[in-house]
Amino acid sequence: MPSAAMEQFAVLVGTRIKAAREAVRLTQEQLSRRIGFSDRQTLAAIEGGSRKVSAEELVRIMEATGRDLEFFTDPFRLVGEAKFSFRSKGANDGDLDAFEECAGQWVAFWRDQGRRQKIGGSAFRPQLTLTPQSTFEEAQLAGENLVREWDLGEAPAARLVSAIEERLAILVLFVDMPSNVSGAACQVAGGDTILVNRKDVEVRRNFDLAHELFHVLTWTAMPPERVDRENPKGYKAKRVEQLADNFAGALLMPRTVLQPLWQARLERNVPLHDWFAAVTTQLRVSALALINRLKALGLMTDADRYDMREEELASPAGVPPPPFSRRFMERAGRAIERGDVSVMRLAKLLQTTGIGGLEDLFRAHGLAVPFEM
Repeated sequence: MPSAAMEQFAVLVGTRIKAAREAVRLTQEQLSRRIGFSDRQTLAAIEGGSRKVSAEELVRIMEATGRDLEFFTDPFRLVGEAKFSFRSKGANDGDLDAFEECAGQWVAFWRDQGRRQKIGGSAFRPQLTLTPQSTFEEAQLAGENLVREWDLGEAPAARLVSAIEERLAILVLFVDMPSNVSGAACQVAGGDTILVNRKDVEVRRNFDLAHELFHVLTWTAMPPERVDRENPKGYKAKRVEQLADNFAGALLMPRTVLQPLWQARLERNVPLHDWFAAVTTQLRVSALALINRLKALGLMTDADRYDMREEELASPAGVPPPPFSRRFMERAGRAIERGDVSVMRLAKLLQTTGIGGLEDLFRAHGLAVPFEM
């Protein structure tokens, strides 16, 4: 193994030893005594990645922490280094923990293969100049500025995924998520990821993507809660979510696009429900999101809202996108071709119905199957 790879592996193992120790609530001194070290400095060096752990020492650490070998050595895991935030109406902790374990493996696989395939990612994390004290108008302006800077055009939702992937080197995955979870963000060195529930209607997926993008771009100034509830109780959490929603609304429905459309409706006396049907289709947003944005711009009144029937606010279900993403599956295909992962391991990692399901997944993204049945 090249020296750089050995150093990287030492850091990985050290990080996981620390995570395993903290999970069983042992101090460095306590674990050092259990595995036979004369002082805690040796363990501190191992956890910091500056000293390699021997096979015998690792076995004793496994016994002391109750973890198996893969916990410490499997590159397709995130242990003790990632932070997740879930957008949820009320999923239970058990479901979130299980999903985080799966999602962590996908992100770790993506990052590991990026390193192996020498695919460069961003060397820094861009951040918006917003804080919890920012106004809603400032959050809206930040969203509109991205539309202009990224040249997202007249329908920003249509280009948003590719812009996030290409400009920020952030992975976007559409996956099956637990009930009552619509999106998630993961912050980890070399693998920042946004995950969206692919079973939600398209307009919901678009808004959640923009909402999670806000959290990724403000994580330092406004680190989100692990569970980013849609109706948070605390003032600070509620404020951050309101800023995120204002940012997302402006990003998907910028003033420069929306105001001319509204003015044209007034000039041509277009019925409100007809106008909503056309604009929500063009912008790929929900009627409720459009109402909130129009009210924020001072274009729509409460009286206009009450004139709309509830059935006019519903969004069509549509067909969900295939799991994961084309970019993710392209990298997975190269991993198989290079021999970095076996077909069976990848099928298990992506939770497909065997090899046949993995074959279907490649084809669903319009890709050639990189193996023979």
